Amino acid sequence: MTAWPVRDNARAAWIFGLMALAGFLLFGLATGVVMAPHAAVIGDRLGEMTCLQVAFTTPRMMAVLGSFSPDERAAIASLLVPGDMIFAWAYGLLLAGLLGLLTLRLPPDWQRWGWILMWAPLVASGLDSLENLALYHLASIFPARGPGWLPLAAGLLASLKYLCLSIAAPAYGIAGSAKAITIDRRPGALLIYALVVLNAIAFFLRPAQQIPACF
Repeated sequence: MTAWPVRDNARAAWIFGLMALAGFLLFGLATGVVMAPHAAVIGDRLGEMTCLQVAFTTPRMMAVLGSFSPDERAAIASLLVPGDMIFAWAYGLLLAGLLGLLTLRLPPDWQRWGWILMWAPLVASGLDSLENLALYHLASIFPARGPGWLPLAAGLLASLKYLCLSIAAPAYGIAGSAKAITIDRRPGALLIYALVVLNAIAFFLRPAQQIPACF
């Protein structure tokens, strides 16, 4: 193992570890408690929620929302706020914490970009929260038409979110893990790499499978 100086390395490791733990706990709260009853109402149509995010235009947005029953639209609104708001910060904290732990194990030339890219999941959380507020308003007032710019705003926010969450973060996580494993192969480090790669694959595959089906 090659050593390099990292300021407050142990303290940073604790902070990133607590971030990941907080994200994991919020993840369980969001999916297992807050979102579960509303997801049960929607059933196997959760994939259409992605189409709602990337509708971009009022006609497409109205078509997607119109395909749901009134009870399902009420469930969608509750799924978005507060459900998906909690979920957004859950994955942001979890992934940013894991990427922070990964970055601590990389050499200085990788850390230069790592200290920036590791925050991509939390940037995605902020974008996701704004997107949820826009979609919540549209779902709540349907069949009335909301401001014409809201579907476009939601689509742009969703696109930037997926750029951070499903492209930038996974690419850095997988590449960084491949580099770090050549330096640090301790059991704890290997566990971090495994968690980073598994989450990177999961957050890439879901939109990669669902978004093309919307068009």
